Amino acid sequence: MWRLLEVLLSNPAGSLKFLYSFSTQSVLICLKFCFLPYLPHYQSFRQQLQRAYMSSASLHHFPIIHRLPVIRCPEERARPIGTDWKAYVIPGTKTFKSVAESPRTCVAIYAHGGGYARGEARMYLNYMERWQNKFLQQGLELVFVSVEYHVASHPAQLHAFLDTYKHVLGQGVPPSQIIFMGDSAGGLCSDNQWVVAGCCVLASLKLEILDLPQPAAGILMSPWFDMASNSFQGGNALVETDYVTTANTGVPLFAKWWLGDHDPRSPDVNPLYCSVEQFKKLPPQLILVGGGDFVLPECRDLSRMFAKAGLRHEMVVERGEFHLYALGSNWTKRETRDRTDKYILGWMKNALQV
Repeated sequence: MWRLLEVLLSNPAGSLKFLYSFSTQSVLICLKFCFLPYLPHYQSFRQQLQRAYMSSASLHHFPIIHRLPVIRCPEERARPIGTDWKAYVIPGTKTFKSVAESPRTCVAIYAHGGGYARGEARMYLNYMERWQNKFLQQGLELVFVSVEYHVASHPAQLHAFLDTYKHVLGQGVPPSQIIFMGDSAGGLCSDNQWVVAGCCVLASLKLEILDLPQPAAGILMSPWFDMASNSFQGGNALVETDYVTTANTGVPLFAKWWLGDHDPRSPDVNPLYCSVEQFKKLPPQLILVGGGDFVLPECRDLSRMFAKAGLRHEMVVERGEFHLYALGSNWTKRETRDRTDKYILGWMKNALQV
């Protein structure tokens, strides 16, 4: 609560706009439920309030969502590693030597989202620690290595991610204990030859070229990867159910900015235009996406590509939920959060084969 107050005071003008937008939307939502009780509602009262909160913060004061920047974070929680690249080991007390000696430990190399324009490696600390505690209850350990890539520089994101993977392997951690995990834009990495949905998918394609071993599995949370913006032709109606309310204008602009001179329908920059053969050697993939998520159409397309390739995968669509619902914020209904955590941790456990 104190950190939220600090963030609000750091930008009084933005905070006032956020409070005005959130409070106004909240009143309208309450009035609709009170005076139009028989009007069909796709999303629950809680989900609509959450959308009002998230959309207001996203529009007027983004740091509110994850209390950014992360400050006063001791190395016991997140220890920095790297030289020309940077990542954080979470928890910071874990060493790779101890991980390599324990076959019941999973290492998740993580790429955060933010449209390559904002966000930082430690902004999901609370979520990661929740997953770690639940994993521990099953007699297993989970260590995150969250990559701090340059959000506005391509292809620095890919290089930082691959350098992190090479470092973890070099410390003796076997690939059978490593998974790749990413969300939103963090679920999209590329170089001049490959671009695919999810760092795990990218790495599997790229690692074959580099003659490096494959990871055990991949987890994609609301991955954004269709640079052709096919679902935005004529407008994406899911902006009416997601908190990314500016997606119809913002997402195509982000894609255009990121692409540069590349053709958005080239297989070099869009996995939906790759051949099915390219997906056949990938590790198992878990896709988690909300039913009200603006990336739902492209996730369905990716799932169909995986199916054609015969790749073992699963796509979970949670009714009414938003972009990145799988992180499991305090807004998320507990049953939904517990169910989603079970999918994530189960996928990790299967990857460890324990």
